[in-house]
Amino acid sequence: MKIPCVERLAFLVSGLAFLRPALTRIQFDNLTLIATALVPGAKFSLTEIHRMWLKEKGVSTLSHFLSDAKFPTDEMQHLYALRVLHRYKIRNGHFITDDTMMRHSNFCKRIHGVFILFDHALKTNLRAVCVAVSYYSDGSRAKCPLTFRIHCQESSKTPWTRKKRFVCKTRYDLAAEMLERALEKGYPRCVVLADSWFGAGPFIKKLRYLRLSCVIEIKHNLSLRVPCAEPKLTPTGRLAEKQYDLKSLTEFFKSVSTFTPCGFAADNKQGKPAKIVYHARIISGRLSAVAGKHRIVESSDPSVKTVRYLLTDQLTWEAVRIITVHSHRWVTEEFLRNARQLPDTEGASVRSEQGVTAALCPVFCTDLLLHLENCKGTAEELSREFWGHLT
Repeated sequence: MKIPCVERLAFLVSGLAFLRPALTRIQFDNLTLIATALVPGAKFSLTEIHRMWLKEKGVSTLSHFLSDAKFPTDEMQHLYALRVLHRYKIRNGHFITDDTMMRHSNFCKRIHGVFILFDHALKTNLRAVCVAVSYYSDGSRAKCPLTFRIHCQESSKTPWTRKKRFVCKTRYDLAAEMLERALEKGYPRCVVLADSWFGAGPFIKKLRYLRLSCVIEIKHNLSLRVPCAEPKLTPTGRLAEKQYDLKSLTEFFKSVSTFTPCGFAADNKQGKPAKIVYHARIISGRLSAVAGKHRIVESSDPSVKTVRYLLTDQLTWEAVRIITVHSHRWVTEEFLRNARQLPDTEGASVRSEQGVTAALCPVFCTDLLLHLENCKGTAEELSREFWGHLT
């Protein structure tokens, strides 16, 4: 008979001891057993275990274990956030917000309570669960997920079961809520990094209210306010209130001739020449959809002909620094890939929001403990600055 694991790993039992105040002994034993199954890649997938072990008689058994085990997930996430703050002694760094869509195949034969969501990568509607995640990284050795929220769309046709009322919030509202909770727990005000799905006026306004700086990718179709060539008048002959024209970002940056080459500086010792990765052009201006003045960078990759636009409220930063800071966002992509693949969340028979939350909590804790374990015995050194200003 195959089972995910036979004995709990000692470093997981001691490492997750900070959750004991929120759990009973049996709950703690089960949680550490789940975490142990994750480490060797045994896939704590309810579907996988039911196929190997319980067969058809137990199709719902482990699903209901997570859905109805009454894990105090809110308190677990609170203790986890405090543990991260204490363990890393966070002083500065980056808050990274992102989201992932956990798709479910086989026409959802083994999962209930998913939503019908539009996947912009596949350009089609899918039955899936969308999870918004808050992550922390100092750009060097300290990195870990902080917390997450389940995103529910009001237009979704298949809401969660269990007769629960849902307050539908946008992804950027959930991200702002997670950042606000982190500040309430004592986290310092770090720079917020996000992709273009969070580059919306309401989210940036909320960051300004929380006194958080940001470097966020924005969409190409946003318009820039450009002072009009001639004064605009009202029908009565008075000066109009809005003395500006709107011009798309793509069109406006065509008139900016100066650019900064960004990439790898030359390494004379190893005989490596300088390599240009991006051509960056930068302006300071105001967008029609975002309040306030910002620095906006157009980052174009000459090899693949792609263009991105980055926005920050740091009006003194240069293009190289803005691109460098935003590059730290990539660590969330690695984590989200592991969160989907390692526990096989896309194939699990989870039947409630409580079940999804209880399944993701061990993933967060295990990711933190594995990173701390990998860092043991290594010298603390800053990451090499690989972006250079090429002249």
